[in-house]
Amino acid sequence: MTLKLYKVQFIELLVQAQALQFGSFVLKSGREAPYFLNTGKFYTGPLLYQLGRFYAEAFLDSGVEVDVIFGPAYKGIPLSVVTTSVLYSEFEKKVSYCFNRKESKDYGDAKGSLLVGAPLNESSRVLLIDDVITAGTAIRESVELLKTQGNPQIQGILIAMNRMEKNNEGQNALEEVEKQLGVKVFSIVNLDEVIEVLYNREVGGQMYIDDDKMAVIKEYRAQYGC
Repeated sequence: MTLKLYKVQFIELLVQAQALQFGSFVLKSGREAPYFLNTGKFYTGPLLYQLGRFYAEAFLDSGVEVDVIFGPAYKGIPLSVVTTSVLYSEFEKKVSYCFNRKESKDYGDAKGSLLVGAPLNESSRVLLIDDVITAGTAIRESVELLKTQGNPQIQGILIAMNRMEKNNEGQNALEEVEKQLGVKVFSIVNLDEVIEVLYNREVGGQMYIDDDKMAVIKEYRAQYGC
């Protein structure tokens, strides 16, 4: 396949920033995976800006129209803010951001509110933004929260990488989220694209997926992939 340039650049940035690593990692689901994505590695100004730009490009590529980008606490918070900022500064696209608190505010003008940022109502068109979806639990929790906080229209979900895995019930994790929520899930890249860019190819003088790592990835995907 021929990938769009921003996808190739994003994958290269992921490994160079050590946000995407290969080895042995225990996931929240309990699975032992040969790769792990952590967007928390994008903690400098330059890296965060680049991350926001790739999210912005993927959002524009999706064709979804929204008013607000919602980032679930905690990793979704910087993602919503930086993507909103880059959409305006680089593409002159005006959207607002919103994220949730873990506990409601009990003082000031927003007492009792669980949200920070743009106010939401039933006419608000919202994009949920996060790093990955494994079982979809966090996304479902965010959707349930938003129903109690203005009940906006959720137009889509944007994540950094589609791991292309089954959930614990053996179903395609992303497809099940889409079916249950009635919302399309988009990703900047998926695992097949990551492999296409990195397998037996150096990035910055380093090989990230050689034959040995590829063999482990294939074994893992034979069990959990879809």
